[in-house]
Amino acid sequence: MYGKYFVLFAILFTGWFLRKINFIDDKMNHSMNKLIVYFAYPCLIVHNIGNVDMTGRLVLDFLIGFGISLACFFIYGAISFGYAKARKFPSDCSNVAEFAMATPNNGFMGFPVSLIFFGEKGLFLMLAHNAAMNFFIFTYGTNLLNRNNPERRKPTIRNVIRATFKFLLNPNILALFIGFALSLLGGILPEAVDEYLLYIGNVSTPMAMIFIGSSLATADLRKVLTTKLVIEASIVKLLVLPLVTIGLVYFLPVAPLIKSIVVLGIAFPTAATVSMLAEQENQSALTASQILVLSTIASIVTVPASVNLINLLF
Repeated sequence: MYGKYFVLFAILFTGWFLRKINFIDDKMNHSMNKLIVYFAYPCLIVHNIGNVDMTGRLVLDFLIGFGISLACFFIYGAISFGYAKARKFPSDCSNVAEFAMATPNNGFMGFPVSLIFFGEKGLFLMLAHNAAMNFFIFTYGTNLLNRNNPERRKPTIRNVIRATFKFLLNPNILALFIGFALSLLGGILPEAVDEYLLYIGNVSTPMAMIFIGSSLATADLRKVLTTKLVIEASIVKLLVLPLVTIGLVYFLPVAPLIKSIVVLGIAFPTAATVSMLAEQENQSALTASQILVLSTIASIVTVPASVNLINLLF
């Protein structure tokens, strides 16, 4: 098991090293991001889900995983809000810190880790967790980022519809629907097409880890490691919320793998989406980036520990 961790994070450090020697630049990093999110991961999802022998049990497990994950995300939002208020985080960046604490990197890191340690069904259920997170992001999250905007409008039916469309048009969600359809139709893809999807999808794991490592290489670690808010938010993200989630799901009468993925999903560091959305909304993108960096570095220790704890408990 530890050999798998070593390989995964060795690839991450490869990305860090290549960025440090300027082999990877900003343009290449941005292109990798787009390739992974909009093409490689969707190919991986279509291949893996499309080849699953879809049963009523699997569909039910997906819906249960989605429902539990979505409920947990709104609980994370409430906990993050309460913590930020109790610790008196500055109002100009508290909203971003709350969003960063509640939103895990269950795509870039979640997909490869769940596939490596829990197999194709683990990836299938992580997709449910990711779908729940995307719904959370485009409803609660976007509203949270606009909390400091004096001109913000109250939620309307139009905004809810727009958020739903954003959720449905996410490439990974579209790939999930396509994979579901192919699975239900019983392997109608030609072998050559399926092999193509597999080859493209297989590059997503190493490229995602290289991208994360490359992104870390540009951070001012001295400032990250000395900012109290960033340290506290990272602790909540990586330790407090996973432990809370164990308490929430431990006694639920659902399959152990569903519980495992719900806990693992929140154990990942902050999602890069938080920084991107904060920048779009003219909020404190620096705060989001700093929490992302510190939580990602710390996750080299905490994610393996979380997987071990999950295997012991479930």
